[in-house]
Amino acid sequence: MRAAVKSHQRPISRHQKREPPGRRAIAAAARKLFRVRGYARTTIEAIAQEAGYAVPTVYFHFGTKAAIVGYLIDQMEAEDIVPVFQKLLQEGDPIRMLQGTAHIARMSCERWWDVYVLVRSAGRTDPALSKASKKLDSGRLYGLRIFAEALDRGGHLRDDLNGRRATDILWAVASEDTYQRLVIERGWTHDEFELWLGESLKRELLGVT
Repeated sequence: MRAAVKSHQRPISRHQKREPPGRRAIAAAARKLFRVRGYARTTIEAIAQEAGYAVPTVYFHFGTKAAIVGYLIDQMEAEDIVPVFQKLLQEGDPIRMLQGTAHIARMSCERWWDVYVLVRSAGRTDPALSKASKKLDSGRLYGLRIFAEALDRGGHLRDDLNGRRATDILWAVASEDTYQRLVIERGWTHDEFELWLGESLKRELLGVT
């Protein structure tokens, strides 16, 4: 996410146009098979067949299944995280920033939950996916810290908070673990989750009720 945030002047659509078209199709096919068969049981050959490409083409574009997962993480950031993040950061409105944090958490989990589950579960035994999991966490922590520091510099945080503590609160509350507890396990709707999360962050960080 760091590189994506720093290079925000480059429109995503232009980047996608420069990208070889086969990459997105192969990644989409792999994601489908990962979801249906599981990561370990999905072969490069099966991905090629599902995508309608030759096996060497899959190896040419990605090389490994873990590289495809890394691509999916990059796609998630580019489509559902970075554009919203950049817009909110430029606006600088503290309430909108925290509402936007809730929206990002909702959208990334709603659209990419299968990728989160894949990275967390298979990453326990696959070193390459373990790196992808750490990359996912690192990018999220970086973005949350940027938001927290912006709130701190603007004098918006509660008097008893600083940027570091605000980062920790964002990290704990606006997480996929919270999404899992409330949406997956307790049956909350996505709208309910986003509304609750936004209100909770405003209360915890800004003291707004």
